[in-house]
Amino acid sequence: MTPMNGDHAQYEIDNAGVPLEQRSDYPYCSFDASDWAKAFVRQNPEFDQGMAIAWFAAALMRGFDEGASRERGF
Repeated sequence: MTPMNGDHAQYEIDNAGVPLEQRSDYPYCSFDASDWAKAFVRQNPEFDQGMAIAWFAAALMRGFDEGASRERGF
């Protein structure tokens, strides 16, 4: 997982160039729905990966939209 003690910058420096799937914070380090779906299906093999991609894409986009609207003051 990503360090929770405020030393995230050092964690990123130490993990620069490490493939996403090999990082301890995977899939948190990715905004790609397919990465999230792959990690989810790995732990829930009975779940359809296509459905997981659709769900995570919608969830990630909803989070992005919420952040953008707060930034604009809506």
